[in-house]
Amino acid sequence: MSGHSLNPSVPRKLPGLREPDALTAREVDGLVSRLLTEVKIPFPSLGKRVLGHLADLKKVLSTDYTEGAKLPSKDLLKELSHVVEKEIKSTSYGPLWQQWDSPDLLPRLSKIFGPREIEVRAEPYTEGAGLALRGFFCRASVGEKNKFVIFLNTAHHPGAVVATFGHELGHYIYGSLVGEKAPMAAFLEGTFSNHLEQEDELFADSLVAFSAYDRDLIKRIGPLYRVTPGSSEELFTRIRKAYGTIGPRFNLDLTKSKMGNVWRVRYLTSMTHFFKLRCALYASSGL
Repeated sequence: MSGHSLNPSVPRKLPGLREPDALTAREVDGLVSRLLTEVKIPFPSLGKRVLGHLADLKKVLSTDYTEGAKLPSKDLLKELSHVVEKEIKSTSYGPLWQQWDSPDLLPRLSKIFGPREIEVRAEPYTEGAGLALRGFFCRASVGEKNKFVIFLNTAHHPGAVVATFGHELGHYIYGSLVGEKAPMAAFLEGTFSNHLEQEDELFADSLVAFSAYDRDLIKRIGPLYRVTPGSSEELFTRIRKAYGTIGPRFNLDLTKSKMGNVWRVRYLTSMTHFFKLRCALYASSGL
């Protein structure tokens, strides 16, 4: 989440992240080309907007999340993993992608992590910032109650709405465990490379990563840490397998041109980011 910009077209440079060397950059370009071919996006059709989002995808692919990202502490990750397994995944409330409008889950989480109650408001939003706005949270006083309000832009694909919901829940839990250090209101932008040096953002993203990919799946598919010369074919196969586990759950088919090239690239970047983050969580904490 970031409160400073709603323009996700060009990722900002992160001072702590090293730029890839020429050989790695070439390998990343080859991997991106394979991924675009896989989702049937012809390179000659790419306009300036899509090229800007490809820069974010390349940053996500080239960054070693185990070394170049500001991952939360092992203790925080253990607590979050426990919450996901016991309060979100292994309950009668159903999978995360069925819970954002659940009348039971949010009061339960509010009781555990209060004092703020969670309130979700979901509606399609295409005016103003339009689809650039995936969602946001704000802390507000409503009557005599302190509330953590989550807004979800349901004009997005259902899979993206669920990821936004999980991310905002992550901020709510982070505020309970660490303290409410973030702004009173913050917007989710679509540039995930902006999250790599912000512990609170990666904690929020980690809730999504834990929910989407279990440890056995990561062990079965194999890790995705860094791109090295000659590795693009193997990494492409792993990303393809990861996509194969996520797509059917949400009826997400990135090959459908009616979705638009910009959003197919952005959703591909989102999925890759959460998968790489999940691999890093397993590598760094064994979770």
